[in-house]
Amino acid sequence: MSASARTEGQPVARLEALADGVFVIAMTLLVLELAVPDVAGSELAANLSALWPKILVYMISFVVLGVYWMGHHYMFRVIRRSNLTLMWLNVLYLMGVAIVPFAAALLGTYPRMQVAVVVYGAVLALAALVAYAMWRYATDGHRLVAPDTNPDLIRYVRHRIAAGPVVSGLAIGISFVSPEASILLYALLPPFYILSTRVDRFLESPPTS
Repeated sequence: MSASARTEGQPVARLEALADGVFVIAMTLLVLELAVPDVAGSELAANLSALWPKILVYMISFVVLGVYWMGHHYMFRVIRRSNLTLMWLNVLYLMGVAIVPFAAALLGTYPRMQVAVVVYGAVLALAALVAYAMWRYATDGHRLVAPDTNPDLIRYVRHRIAAGPVVSGLAIGISFVSPEASILLYALLPPFYILSTRVDRFLESPPTS
């Protein structure tokens, strides 16, 4: 197959537009759980302090969704075209993104219950696993990416995506001992992605020969 043929096909713009819309809605829904307490003024401080689990889960979830959105954005800077399989993988990925507000609301309401921690971790892990499948499918044999795509970039992104399910699985395991420790582990996931990215350097470097 020629280089030109391998980069021709259905455009990815509509997949990116759909993703942007789903992320906007999901990230907005997160804040709806932070209802203003309807209490007397003297009780306001106590009721606000009772909201801290929901506020913490909101902050973690908002940044996690931001990381997932940036990951999707980076993938589609490399993926040049789409096909039916990629479209369905994208839909499945966005299905996982769309349910994050529910999982976050469950965890924020029941932060000390293991089942809530497990559901939250499972949702994050499943979304990341689908993202991994999407990247793996698009890049295997340079199926939907340019033939000169840097192989180091392909491997690097695979490893970064795979870290998400690993951390979520670890948090689920820790929840059998301490649900609160699991929530703290979830809180470490966004800084890992934010502080350790080298994707831009790969994308801006010249292609390998």
